[in-house]
Amino acid sequence: MKKPALRGGPRISVDNDRCELYGICEWEAPALFRLDRDGRLRYQRQPVPADFAPAAAAARSCPMQAIVLRGFPQGALSEKGSSGE
Repeated sequence: MKKPALRGGPRISVDNDRCELYGICEWEAPALFRLDRDGRLRYQRQPVPADFAPAAAAARSCPMQAIVLRGFPQGALSEKGSSGE
């Protein structure tokens, strides 16, 4: 059964086909990303405003470019840019 789509607000998604579980996202944004002992990546899909910059840092730092940020407000992310749309 599919989970209902999240509505409104900024969202984080991870392309599991690209993710190689390096864990750099967890270093950059530990409040948002966590590698579990079972080898799976857990993450917050809807971040709070205080987590926008760490989310952008995690997306920039991902060597596989597996993290996608959507719907983040203009200027809410750090000046270096992000994967946002």
